[in-house]
Amino acid sequence: MKIDLLIKNAKIIDGTSNPWYYGSLAVEGDEIVEVIRDNDPENLKKYEAAKIIDAQNKFLSPGFIDVHSHSDFVFFLDSDAQSKLRQGVTTEVIGNCGISGAPYNELSADQVKSFTYGFEAEWESPEEFLTALAAVEKTVNLTPLLGHGTLRAYVMGMDNREATSAELKKMQEILAQALDLGYRGMSTGLYFSPGNFADQSELIALAEVISSKNGVLTSHIRDEGVKSIGFINAVKEIIEIAEKAEVSLEISHLKAFGPDVWGSSREVLDLIEKARERGLEVTADQYPYLATGGLMASDVLPNEFLSNKSNQEAMTELKQESVRAELRDIVALNIKRRGGAENQIIANYPADHSLEGMTLKEIADSWDVEPVDALFKMLTEYLAGDWISRALNEDDVVNFMQYYASMVSSDGVSLSNSGVLASGNPHPRNYGSYTEVLSKYVRDKKILNLEEAVRKMTSLPAQKFNLKNRGLIEQNKIADLVIFDLDQIKSPTFSNPDFYPQGISAVIVNGKIAVLDSEYQEVKAGKLILS
Repeated sequence: MKIDLLIKNAKIIDGTSNPWYYGSLAVEGDEIVEVIRDNDPENLKKYEAAKIIDAQNKFLSPGFIDVHSHSDFVFFLDSDAQSKLRQGVTTEVIGNCGISGAPYNELSADQVKSFTYGFEAEWESPEEFLTALAAVEKTVNLTPLLGHGTLRAYVMGMDNREATSAELKKMQEILAQALDLGYRGMSTGLYFSPGNFADQSELIALAEVISSKNGVLTSHIRDEGVKSIGFINAVKEIIEIAEKAEVSLEISHLKAFGPDVWGSSREVLDLIEKARERGLEVTADQYPYLATGGLMASDVLPNEFLSNKSNQEAMTELKQESVRAELRDIVALNIKRRGGAENQIIANYPADHSLEGMTLKEIADSWDVEPVDALFKMLTEYLAGDWISRALNEDDVVNFMQYYASMVSSDGVSLSNSGVLASGNPHPRNYGSYTEVLSKYVRDKKILNLEEAVRKMTSLPAQKFNLKNRGLIEQNKIADLVIFDLDQIKSPTFSNPDFYPQGISAVIVNGKIAVLDSEYQEVKAGKLILS
């Protein structure tokens, strides 16, 4: 029998959390046609393969599924975008944190700016975005969420007020149309403006639309620390919204942010588990680091200040000494809550790339000013910069990681370490979230066993987001696959964040070999998944 690909001599991890076993795979087109459950050469003779990969007793697993990605715009700039592919990711769920590629107009352009990397969209509707995204080459599969913040900005701008009945109806109509097109659900960014201007009635009304279409509500909750309503209250709020709407809920990048809420992971997991016991389909995702990434302006400026303002208007107001004086105490407090100026590392700041990689304290010292004043100066020149904050506690990270209903994510972007997508000092999660789990938390610290870690990267995400025929190694499943040597995995670090991880031997996307012998093959076999 002629086939396109035969992978032999593998230790197969099928994605179910069952123990690995020796075996081989036959692939024809984009499907697994047979799983051969031993490595006896006699059982492989019936196949005449165009390409054979000898796994040499390395692990073979389903391709990793990143349920929390922000790659909505980058493939329009550089379709190689390898940082996710090279760590074993074969599918990304985009449109997270309430920020999505559409709907797009002058009102929503500011809201998505931090993730456009300078790209200017020419589409407007969710359907036009999908048409554009389907046409561009991709190294990985993409499947979209509609961002609530982007939707709200498109309809209402940055107004801090309740939606009128007409505005809410328009948002519901756009959301319903997007879900009918194949969007997986809606994400919220209740921490950011304008998402944080929405009241519960608006969110429930939109979540009910998602529920009626069997979609998923994902949420960057309103607070992960003590910036507004508090972490515990924010978890309670999103659970209440989901229960009232009877919608499947995913709590995004679950974390206890800042010393004020360290140690609260057990209480949060108890809230989630009690909700599951009541019948709410709630799960969570998490990236495996003790430092987060965020937007400088949203992280320190009060929501009230950002209300009803474009980026340019906010920058202009911040140039006024009286405005800075009024905001100074709360901004200084928010810097402290994030671990202090010495723990805020500039990641992407287009106004002055020389500052990237420096801490806020280092910048302030070099300018001979207080950190709060250094930050004000930076925000007056560019509001949409982002930074890395060392503000998490490992006990909480481990507790969330070991919870059976949590999965792995990156909260990152498909980047490249050369070209237009290589700028800035990126968080290593963009290049190594999945290899970080495998190397640090599976191999070195033994926090998770290997098969359970793979489940959290494959079948659990596929189940949550209804990615049919993916996430498992089984006959007739799509051949999204990863071969890796656990002993050899080396992941990017904060001091060297943008190198492609070692130990990922091969990555197959839709049956096509995209990475072989740890080298990119210039193959862009990714698809837009809408059903």
